[in-house]
Amino acid sequence: MYQHTEPPVFVRDDVYPRFRHKTLSDALACYLKGVKIISTLNAALVLLKEGYTQEIGALCRMIDDYCNEILFLLVQQDGEKFSADQIRFLEDFFQEELDRPDNPLASRQKRSNVPTRKIHSTCAKLSKNEANPSDAQEILRTLHQAFSGYVHGGYPHIMEMYGGNPPRFHMSGMPGTPRIIEWRNQLKDYVYRTIMVSSLVARKLGSSELETAIKELMKEFEQRFGCAPTKKAAEMIRDIKKKKT
Repeated sequence: MYQHTEPPVFVRDDVYPRFRHKTLSDALACYLKGVKIISTLNAALVLLKEGYTQEIGALCRMIDDYCNEILFLLVQQDGEKFSADQIRFLEDFFQEELDRPDNPLASRQKRSNVPTRKIHSTCAKLSKNEANPSDAQEILRTLHQAFSGYVHGGYPHIMEMYGGNPPRFHMSGMPGTPRIIEWRNQLKDYVYRTIMVSSLVARKLGSSELETAIKELMKEFEQRFGCAPTKKAAEMIRDIKKKKT
């Protein structure tokens, strides 16, 4: 990675010693979001091993957000320039959490988050050759809302913990239950999505060699797990709409 961006340097500070980058860029933001995705996926695998499916759902929502944010930064909206929302996103991302680390209560920094709907709208534009962007945006919104229940503790999501013989709430994980198979399959899809997004990050970093290696990995993953799409996006969306009616 450091062939394409500068490595972070150590900031000597008696109150808050830390590593930080001297040069901040959209490519760096995409890379760091990718770092977070990999770490989150590894955590999800640990949770799967112990049977904590509810918590995997919360991590999947996080991964969705990180992937969408990477795509949001990759789509140029104002010709060759960044849009005001993209600039605002980058400024917010690189902002320190506390402007007074020596006195957190005296810190007065404010965040200006870009609304999720705007991020989804931009991501949907990437699918314009495969599907109607409005349909793609609706799918992103639906997934975001569905997985939010695992983060915020929605009633239907909590009730997924109930079952067995005798019926009870499984508060120490759900090993040996059908939930494990469900979430193993779910994580397979998230790994696949991560590989696809990683190839785009490699391209953003200007590493054709890394991009090629990741695409080879994607082909291998598709062959091993049979997760390559068998239909075009527009066809799948049409099938979903038919079920709704």
